[in-house]
Amino acid sequence: MVWRKPNSEMEMKNPIPCVKKYGGGSQIVWGCMSAVGVGNLHFIDGLMDKYMYLDILKQNLKQSAEKMGVLPHYKHYQDNDTKNNAHICRHWALYHCPQVIRTPAQSPESH
Repeated sequence: MVWRKPNSEMEMKNPIPCVKKYGGGSQIVWGCMSAVGVGNLHFIDGLMDKYMYLDILKQNLKQSAEKMGVLPHYKHYQDNDTKNNAHICRHWALYHCPQVIRTPAQSPESH
């Protein structure tokens, strides 16, 4: 347990840096959310490549936007991971997503 004075959690001495580590007991999940709710969660077995990522988008993105009631005016946020930027994924998004917003890898906006 950590005790801090009220409203001090963002003081420079308090945040703990986070570095992604791969392997050993982690679970990777694709998911989405909006101001009105959450969409699908897709649990990923093994290592994800561009083909698996594309299948996840095809199966979940539009369905989730419809479920949350934001279709057709949603924005798809993703970081600049190599599989997200693969030609087949960018080409699919060009025709199936109203807008794609890319954030740098490991930015606070992509976590």
